[in-house]
Amino acid sequence: MAKKKTKKIGKPSRLLYWLIYHFLYPRYRRRYGLTLDTAALKEIKGPALVIAPHTSNKDHWLLGIALYPTRPTFVISEHFMASPKLRPILHLAHVITKKMFCPDVGTIMNILRAAKEGNTIVLFPEGRLTCNGRTGTLTEGSATLAKKLGFDIYVVTANGASLTFPKWAKQPRRGSIRLTAEKLMTAEEVKALPLATIEERMQNAIRHDDAAAMAGVSYRANGMAEGLDGILYRCPSCERELTLRTEGDHIYCTCGMRARLDARYRMHDVPFHTILQWYDWQIGQVDLACDVLETDAILGAVNEKGNMDENAGQAHVRMDRETFTLEGTLFGQPIAVSRRTVDITAFPTTVGKHFDIYHNNKLVYIFPQPDTRIAVKWVAYLDRLVEEEKQKALAKT
Repeated sequence: MAKKKTKKIGKPSRLLYWLIYHFLYPRYRRRYGLTLDTAALKEIKGPALVIAPHTSNKDHWLLGIALYPTRPTFVISEHFMASPKLRPILHLAHVITKKMFCPDVGTIMNILRAAKEGNTIVLFPEGRLTCNGRTGTLTEGSATLAKKLGFDIYVVTANGASLTFPKWAKQPRRGSIRLTAEKLMTAEEVKALPLATIEERMQNAIRHDDAAAMAGVSYRANGMAEGLDGILYRCPSCERELTLRTEGDHIYCTCGMRARLDARYRMHDVPFHTILQWYDWQIGQVDLACDVLETDAILGAVNEKGNMDENAGQAHVRMDRETFTLEGTLFGQPIAVSRRTVDITAFPTTVGKHFDIYHNNKLVYIFPQPDTRIAVKWVAYLDRLVEEEKQKALAKT
């Protein structure tokens, strides 16, 4: 019997990366003040591993510019493949898709396959794009994968990317993006160092607060605050939720509170100096012991054509400290989900629209009703719960 051939990952398109560097780079340089400090990447030779903090929707393009002429193989969320506009580009890039925050052996096998082909692998190892410009923690297994690969590890950081392209904003800003790179570990170090040390170094490398890194730099846009009510859901004056609105440089509440966001991302006329301080304050108001989140929702899922259908069903969703449940219909069929809340790990989110979960290895978008902006509260609740459980586990060791 003939041995079945292993499917190759293949090399990303040379033309695609040539276009990214020669057309996108000049545009970003003129319009967004992009500069490169990436001399450390000149010595890179595949196979290699590149990790990066994930703070903006443009990080893949920015990493493509930084690494040129190397044509990296990106590991990305599979939801991008559900976009008919992006899918042809991603096929040219020979990306490896992954399911976010759930076991995905196929992704690991494809990464190892790409490594055997000599490809340079790019990972955003906290597993999701944050909505506030501050990175999260390393996902479980990232350091183990790095150890197994045994390659040189590089770090590329797009300082200012989340300030130029805020996940919550209606439009990008003109200001500054500084792409920097360094060699984090040699292949010999990766093979010799204990796993805990590799994990610590990787975590420190991706730990990033964009606002702090670019303090003092001005970012210009018409409507600096517009969209900010997608991540700030609680008024610091009356403490009600979903009463905030934005217009121009201001975020205001029906109670009369009116705050201003300036070109350096500083807040005025509220008891917070930064967006992150406000965001952290509202997370602190969550009572994990008593609060129960509950909402009706519209569901989105990938249809038979491989495209995301954002009106594929309806459900009622509930979450408390112990259990997450979802009951409804999807594509006309019953759907029922019941999981330990902490086991979900994290909710990927599109600001102001939906948060996401996997059920039976299928991606499901959850659009809370009647106000989709409350999605960020579900994200914040789970983040705080998972962090608290981690701290408890550490205290026992």
